[in-house]
Amino acid sequence: MSNSSFIKYGAVYLDDIAVIHLNGDSDSVLNLLQGQVTSDCALIKDQFGQVSSLCNEKGFILCNFEIIFDQNKWLIIIEKALKDIFLNEMSKFLPFYKVSAELLGCKVIGFTRKKDQPMLLNEHLILRSDIATMSLLIDENNDYQNNDVLRIENWFINRKIMGDHQIQLKETGKYRPHELGQQNTRVSFNKGCFKGQEIIARMEYLGKLKKETRLILHSNKEEVTKFTIIGKSYQDQEIIFSSCFGKIDSFS
Repeated sequence: MSNSSFIKYGAVYLDDIAVIHLNGDSDSVLNLLQGQVTSDCALIKDQFGQVSSLCNEKGFILCNFEIIFDQNKWLIIIEKALKDIFLNEMSKFLPFYKVSAELLGCKVIGFTRKKDQPMLLNEHLILRSDIATMSLLIDENNDYQNNDVLRIENWFINRKIMGDHQIQLKETGKYRPHELGQQNTRVSFNKGCFKGQEIIARMEYLGKLKKETRLILHSNKEEVTKFTIIGKSYQDQEIIFSSCFGKIDSFS
């Protein structure tokens, strides 16, 4: 995996994260999610969550988030700035499935581990590579003691290295999954219809991509002025890590 030597390991409290509980019959919540989000939620189980997205009818990403099934609860783990977008979009469909959405006050801890390192029983895997895994733990009672501290910047750098380029509030509705490489991490092409699926599938099987997003490591922001930076750039020592969007031939 490219740039894997820059991955840092440990655990970090994710302070800027909201936890949304989709409360209802488990099968009803699953059916609700399957018709809306880009990932195949039927594959979610204890300790195996998913990165996912919500798109509009034209296939543009509205928000990114994680989905986990924790202690018989369907939970959406999402940046606080994006939670209202998710809630507003899903509120149109909640009554049809007899599902409600409520914000929980629990903390979320993110782990980056070496590939073969065991997880805790209540951890949920969300990303993996040949050398590392990334996972989440819901800390409802503030019980977890964090002795192996990871900087929040390195948590997000790790995600970029593992090919997960996420949008922020300012980018909602501007990019389709293929433009950010999310077709490899956040989209299922096997599960059937979801919002925006027709256009996203057409890009997968018939489209020719002209622009894409790649991770660029640089020493100053002027080095990437020909690209659009997706999300935030993060710095570790002298190196700045940016998810850069631009024409494919401009990366050569």
